[in-house]
Amino acid sequence: MKKSFILVAVAALGVGAMCSSCKPQSVVTAGGEKEVSIPCDDKRSDKEFFRGLGIGQSKDLNTARDKARMAANAELAGSISTMIKQVQERYVNDAGQKPSDYSEVFEGMTKQVVSQQISNLSVACNKTAQTTDGMYKVYMAVEANKEEVYKALEKGFEAEKKLETLFNREKFRQNFDAEMAEFAKKQGY
Repeated sequence: MKKSFILVAVAALGVGAMCSSCKPQSVVTAGGEKEVSIPCDDKRSDKEFFRGLGIGQSKDLNTARDKARMAANAELAGSISTMIKQVQERYVNDAGQKPSDYSEVFEGMTKQVVSQQISNLSVACNKTAQTTDGMYKVYMAVEANKEEVYKALEKGFEAEKKLETLFNREKFRQNFDAEMAEFAKKQGY
């Protein structure tokens, strides 16, 4: 009886230790503020991947996961859309064209590329915790490969007859790479 109690206690401590690694860790700073470390927060966009982080909370585990995935997808979609817009502006300026020649087509292509990338995401990090009141909290980071985003854009250009005469593949690639370097630099890479 005593041995089974000890085994149960040790197992409970092990499970508790595993779950505590999923909870935000906090450190009190010199100013008396609590610094919070969020699981999966280290999975941010870098030189190779766009990433989005989402946190979902619910009494139902599947609902918490869905909320986390939707939030992560939305963050990632916003990053990709912003980057494409910046590449477009840089490309149009460098090509010496009127923005009106590109803007409508780029807008449609951006939506298509973002939609395609969101449907092909992979999960970079997924951690689950349960709060003391029984709520599930899911931390999730999703990612899209930057090279795949570029290929989707390039394919969009090839399919768009209106841009066929205006599109310079080498110039667009230079602008894409320059924008990616700036993006990675802002992320600390």
